[in-house]
Amino acid sequence: MKQLIIIGAGGLGREVLAWARESAGHGVNWVIKGFLDDNLDAFGGRRVPAPLLGRLADHRPAPDEVFVCAIGAPSVRRRCCEQIEARGGALITLVHRTAVLGDEVRIGAGSILCPYTVVSGYNRIGKGVVINMHSTVDHDAQIGDWVQINCHCDITADVQVEEEVWFSSHVAVAPRLRIGKRAYLGIGAAVLRDVEADEKVFGVPARRVE
Repeated sequence: MKQLIIIGAGGLGREVLAWARESAGHGVNWVIKGFLDDNLDAFGGRRVPAPLLGRLADHRPAPDEVFVCAIGAPSVRRRCCEQIEARGGALITLVHRTAVLGDEVRIGAGSILCPYTVVSGYNRIGKGVVINMHSTVDHDAQIGDWVQINCHCDITADVQVEEEVWFSSHVAVAPRLRIGKRAYLGIGAAVLRDVEADEKVFGVPARRVE
C-alpha cells in the first residue's frame, strides 16, 4: 500500500484531498498521508482532515510514497513535480470515480481528473494536467503537459493544446484549433481561431488583450 502525498495545501489542494478519497485506487493502491507546502501556514487556521507534513523543499521521498501536485499555476506545478521527481519521487494519476473516459485515452503521470469530467475517445492527456469539474475534452484532442483546465470548459474535437496553457472557467474551443504554449484563455472565452504562444485572449469571440 502506497502513501499519497498532495503537493500544495492551498484551495485546490484541499479540494483534491476530498476528491482523492473518492478516486480509483484509494484504499486499494494507496492511502492519503498528507500535504507538502513551503508555506507552513497554508491551512490558514482551517480544520483539514490530513496533516501538513512539512516543506516540499525539505522532503526526501520514502519508497512507499507517491505524489500528486495540486497547485493551479502550471509553471509552479511543473517546477514542484520536477523537484520531487529529481529526488526519486513517483507521480501518480488521480481519476475521480465520476470521471468518464472513452476508448484509447492516454493520461500522463501526475494528472488529476476531477469530479464529472469527460475525456472522450482517442485523446492524449499529458503529464501533470488538471481537468477540473464538469469540463469535457472531445475526441482526438491532444492536451500538452502541465495544462490547467478549470471548471465547465469545453475542448472540442481535434484541438491541439501545447504546454502550460491556462483555461479559465467556461472556456469553449472550436474544433481543430491549436492553442500555443503558456497561452491564457480568459473566463467565458469562445475561442474561434488559433491562439499563439503566450497570448492572452478574452471575450466572445475571444480576442487578444495585453
